[in-house]
Amino acid sequence: MKRVFVSGASGNVGKLVVRNIIANEGLALAGGWCCEVGEDLGVLAGSGPSGVFASADLASGIRDSIPDVVVDFTSSTILMENLKIYAEIGIDAVIGTTGLSDEDMAKVEEMVKSRKLRWTVISNYGLGINLVMEFIKKARQFYPYAAITDRHHAQMSNAPSGTAATLANAASYGPKGEVASKETFPGVMGANIAGIPVTSQRLPYPGPYSEHEVTLARQDEIIRITVQDFSSDIYMDGVFLAVEKVGSLAPGTLVRTLAALE
Repeated sequence: MKRVFVSGASGNVGKLVVRNIIANEGLALAGGWCCEVGEDLGVLAGSGPSGVFASADLASGIRDSIPDVVVDFTSSTILMENLKIYAEIGIDAVIGTTGLSDEDMAKVEEMVKSRKLRWTVISNYGLGINLVMEFIKKARQFYPYAAITDRHHAQMSNAPSGTAATLANAASYGPKGEVASKETFPGVMGANIAGIPVTSQRLPYPGPYSEHEVTLARQDEIIRITVQDFSSDIYMDGVFLAVEKVGSLAPGTLVRTLAALE
């Protein structure tokens, strides 16, 4: 039975992760870390008493509970500090928190390689987005124009979303269409990520709604693909695929896409 520690256990996604662990006969909830120190993680998640309580300190919580893997859905503001703790302990990790810069990711890659870790750092564990990324990589060879828009609720901690940045990187390999327009206001045509314009909108959408729109174009033809997610349940299949597979990766492996786990 695989023992799982959940960082961010009282968050929207963290609660779902806890509920799924409790319901899965092949998994055991080893522990968790969140603001509600000492609270029963099962109660926080709405599953009833679990007998497992939120740790006051992330590092000691992991060491004391002896998990096989940690799942992190916390915040981009503390993620790098969390990753340093996981690296120091040497634990397998499934990371769903987004917002890492290219500089941060370079540090993560070095940590994984130098310490022989096994981590998945995937910006979106949903099936739809990952299928769209595979399509983009193929289609971009024929469509020289590309743009990404992400739409999230107003409390989203980072902009763009990690998913939007990943989509931009997926769309970066291909011919570049020329745009003659010059910005009269800085950033009006979107941020430049890997050569792709990315625009973020933050509006009072209900709940955990998120939307990513990819536009590809060539002369006389435009393709628009929109992926709308209305709850975080759609991430669970991908998260637990990673939980299942991460322990079998070769030491020093950093996985960035779900496709790499299949």
